[in-house]
Amino acid sequence: MVTEIRRNNWARFCRKFNAGNQYRQATVNLGQKSKGEVEINRDAPLMGIAIGRKGRLIDSIDVFTGRYDPENVTQPAVSVREPVKVMLETTPDGTDNRLSVESKDGTRASIILSGESSPQRYRNFVEKVAYTLSERRGFVPGNDVDDWCEAENRVREAQLQFTG
Repeated sequence: MVTEIRRNNWARFCRKFNAGNQYRQATVNLGQKSKGEVEINRDAPLMGIAIGRKGRLIDSIDVFTGRYDPENVTQPAVSVREPVKVMLETTPDGTDNRLSVESKDGTRASIILSGESSPQRYRNFVEKVAYTLSERRGFVPGNDVDDWCEAENRVREAQLQFTG
């Protein structure tokens, strides 16, 4: 089922969408109606979508995916400038399947979701960030718990950006 999200509900929709889909695997495509789509990010954990504003006007809708870099746990995958339409496709059981954002100039970003949002996906993400922290220290033994706690704090900070 495909539903168009009304513009006056975009901010509320973003928070709800993020809360239900964070850490799900996301493939991000970008394209135009006449030229088709190009895959720009494959199977990255979705961190969230955010509305970019210029004053009171909605300037963009930005899609963020996860990175295992402790200094920058999220990265913007795509930014759709001057959005005019947001469409959500769900499966028959109500699971979010695909989000499409269309801009004034016809550019369209699609986020295709797979898997489920689960505590295990969150844990896997924290684990990979902790591994990167340990790797940067040269795998010096005895700091495993510190690395884990630091990774968890950084991932939670990033998570709160999108779920409020």
